[in-house]
Amino acid sequence: MAQSVRPRCLAVIGLAALAAACSTTPEPAPPAPTLPVEEPEPEPKPEPEAPEEPVETGLIPPHMADRDIARVAVLLPFSAENSGARAEALRLLRAAELALFERAGGNLLMIPKDTQGTPEGARSAAMAAAEDGADLIIGPLFGPAVASAANVARQADIPVIAFTTDTAVAGDGVYLLSFPPEIEVERIVEYASRQGVQRYAYLGPQDRYGVAVYNALENTSALTGGFVAAEAFYTGDVEAMARASARLAEGVFEPLTPEDALELRRSEWVPDPEAPFQAVILPEGGTRLRALGPLLISQNVDPLVVRFLGTGLWDDPELLREPALHGGWFAGPDRDARERFETAYEDTYGSAPSRIASLAYDAMALAAHMDGGERGFSREAIEEEQGFLGADGLFRFREDGLIERGLAIYEIQPRGLRELEPAPQTFEPQAF
Repeated sequence: MAQSVRPRCLAVIGLAALAAACSTTPEPAPPAPTLPVEEPEPEPKPEPEAPEEPVETGLIPPHMADRDIARVAVLLPFSAENSGARAEALRLLRAAELALFERAGGNLLMIPKDTQGTPEGARSAAMAAAEDGADLIIGPLFGPAVASAANVARQADIPVIAFTTDTAVAGDGVYLLSFPPEIEVERIVEYASRQGVQRYAYLGPQDRYGVAVYNALENTSALTGGFVAAEAFYTGDVEAMARASARLAEGVFEPLTPEDALELRRSEWVPDPEAPFQAVILPEGGTRLRALGPLLISQNVDPLVVRFLGTGLWDDPELLREPALHGGWFAGPDRDARERFETAYEDTYGSAPSRIASLAYDAMALAAHMDGGERGFSREAIEEEQGFLGADGLFRFREDGLIERGLAIYEIQPRGLRELEPAPQTFEPQAF
């Protein structure tokens, strides 16, 4: 800051002319007068400057200019080449919007960003989100896109809550709000083991999903005192599924007589101690699952003897019409919580949500819960040990970015799902 300095006074001195001497010897001149030295006045000390007000950076809509804004970017494939991905992006956005209206205060800003359905698009969307001052990123939807966005988000120290089931991209600030098949398999195998099942079989596709289910079946059955006694993978259409079914059941089961079948229907199911395997897991859904069940029965693998087990793909009302699946067990989210979300979505948008639309609702509801809290959008807040109650029931995130869910056990019946064991309402403390 420029300071005013008082100008110094300068003395100007005039010398008188010497008088002519009247004598022959001049008198010495008087000594020159000594002028007082003027001391400069001290410069005034500058006033202490008031601390500057912090300048808020990031996107600020005019109607939120006077608010303490929390920004949540939603990265989804709005312009993907695949029409199904575009439609899913819209449903996820609507679900996030619904949570924003229902759960958030007036200072939470949602910022949609288009990933274009590609890793490059996801990277650009994440960079744009960071430039807009995002405090949290929700999405992307697909694993490769999550990996690209995560690289940007980690550099900007922005946590990510993504929707993929690809566990390879989790961790270091990236959390997967999805339904990994591993947690569904763990839940159903743990339940089946308490019913006496020890020997399991696998019949399913040889793809990433199927292999994840098989590995989880091996690991969890071993932890519960059981083992995988048989497996058959397939790649392809119904013919490949039929060949795999034949391989799995070749020479191990005899057809039931009508009398035996009637007796088994009247009695409560118990695992046959003599059976080569007592339960078989079928990680399929939709029309493929409706074909796979009858194929097994045609090979004398009868659900009256062998319990059919499923994954979250079984949570489909259309499967109630397939008699081969009646009596099958699978693990799924709390139906009451799910139905409340579906009703609110339909009332707001006039159409039914997709199966995974609830993930976006829960992610935005979680953001609203953390906004304004002492811990903000920190990892500590996201990894809250007690978890959260969402549209799909109880869930929590682990330090490695993976999710734990409180799942119920259901049995498929001709007129609907029968709840065999409810979803838990609280979590046990995490083991470290």
